[in-house]
Amino acid sequence: MDEQTGMQAASQAGIEDFNGIFQERLRGIVREGLLAMFEAEVTALCGESYRPSASPIRRAGSELVTIRTSQGKERVAKRRVRETLPDGTEREVRLKSYEEVRRRRGMFDEILEAICHGASGSGVGKMQGVSQSTVCEAWKVRSKELLDEFRGRDLSGIDAVALMVDGVFPGKNHCVVVALAIDSEGHKHLLDFEEGASENEEVVKGLFARLKARGLQAGVARRLLVVRDGSEAIAKAVRHFWPDAVQQECLVHVERGLCGKLSWKHRGEVVKRMNRLRAVQGAEAGEEAFGELLDFVREKNLAAAECLEKRREGILAFHGLNVPSTLNVTFLSTNNIENVMRNTRGTIGRVCRWNPKTDQLSRWMGVALLRAQEGFRRIHGHKEMGALAAALGRSGSAASSLRSSSAPPARPSAGGHSELADQQPFSYRMSISQTAEILTI
Repeated sequence: MDEQTGMQAASQAGIEDFNGIFQERLRGIVREGLLAMFEAEVTALCGESYRPSASPIRRAGSELVTIRTSQGKERVAKRRVRETLPDGTEREVRLKSYEEVRRRRGMFDEILEAICHGASGSGVGKMQGVSQSTVCEAWKVRSKELLDEFRGRDLSGIDAVALMVDGVFPGKNHCVVVALAIDSEGHKHLLDFEEGASENEEVVKGLFARLKARGLQAGVARRLLVVRDGSEAIAKAVRHFWPDAVQQECLVHVERGLCGKLSWKHRGEVVKRMNRLRAVQGAEAGEEAFGELLDFVREKNLAAAECLEKRREGILAFHGLNVPSTLNVTFLSTNNIENVMRNTRGTIGRVCRWNPKTDQLSRWMGVALLRAQEGFRRIHGHKEMGALAAALGRSGSAASSLRSSSAPPARPSAGGHSELADQQPFSYRMSISQTAEILTI
């Protein structure tokens, strides 16, 4: 549409339609700027069309190329230029303008990598020969794109057998609750995260609600195994969304709590009995190992023993499934998600203050989680996941009633980006959108 028609349509549209028209207009401006830049260089090399200069360089048609801008992918027809050499052969002449666009894409990729490794904005600017404001703006725009793509993925293709939930505190009055799923083949998937002032029930419910809205089909064909810390807020939220879920408490957190309540001279015995509890297989052996631990703690601290007794069901939940003990190392603790948290601290650790009035924390967490996900491997004992899935199964009638009562919810667009979860794992090293192209063009 021409400019006058576009302005008339925008004036008559609602706010959502207006945003769409504005974005389409902006894409057109970017496309026209790219074409004009390429054509100007070709004219300088070859002369005007139909009035070629005496230069040995000539036009040689065009080719479609894909250029990523801050408005998305753009397919443009880039002119091709060839040069006739003195020996009569020809060679392709690469347009400097096109190479500059590609170079800037690589530059912003390097900016993203450098900031994630803890480099300051001023240091990256000196390294790349750009201003600090350009570095900061590039980081803001690109990290927002990565966050939208991370939260816009379709989760319906993940056959989630287990869900791990834990929180990290990147700063005072800032808590981020992260969810990680393990599928039937032993692959790990970072699903999403939710911000809050603390690890409370409403924050966890908000996280679970968004997971279901994005298509996560956990707890339908079988019960869901949820591995968590001792937080009652997470336990309540899990019961709200998956009433029959098997909730396993992290034994690392249990051991840490016991060692904190007992004298230091008894900690060696506590660790010894906890290690036995982690190693045994089945409900009967688990009850026996737990009984030994409880008897020892009762002799040393009655209050600690009473607290431990109240947590018996959560501590022995996984043992009650009677699955091979090779899975204990994975599902008796939240270490898989704790390792993710450790990696995220390496990325966000240099941030001194978080601005709650912006999406700063969300953008940093999104990039940090994507970086952590790139090193994922299948869990230890993944060949036994079939046995775990079978142990979590429910009767056919119960499964059918759950499927009929839970229609798939609508999935949010999250910035217009979507990606099937059963395709290749998402990577933050995907092609970098150019945040400075509009300014330079």
